[in-house]
Amino acid sequence: MQSLMIKILGIPLALVLANFLFKSVDFEFVQHFIWITVILAPLGVLLEYIMVPRISYGKQLTVDFATSFVLVYLLGLVLPGVTISLWGSLLVAVLITCMEAMVHKHLISDHMDHSYR
Repeated sequence: MQSLMIKILGIPLALVLANFLFKSVDFEFVQHFIWITVILAPLGVLLEYIMVPRISYGKQLTVDFATSFVLVYLLGLVLPGVTISLWGSLLVAVLITCMEAMVHKHLISDHMDHSYR
């Protein structure tokens, strides 16, 4: 549960930060942050449940980065009012992966194979 809460708070924060910092990322409405969070947060928790006990830390971050990059770009294409380039998706994925790195370190340091235990 702890991991899901961090994602629910961290993903919109990363998106808002990217919206203000990067010219290649533009969200017109708050609902876009919510939709991306609703899709990425549960998927991220599911990936943690599958990956943390099985693969190395570096591979976990690689999968998280690739998933974030692809989904943010595709959702940017699908959601009306979102303008995001490949470069913008890359920058957003880097921000989200930095947050995920801290979450994974916490899970590994507590010797937990998932935060729901």
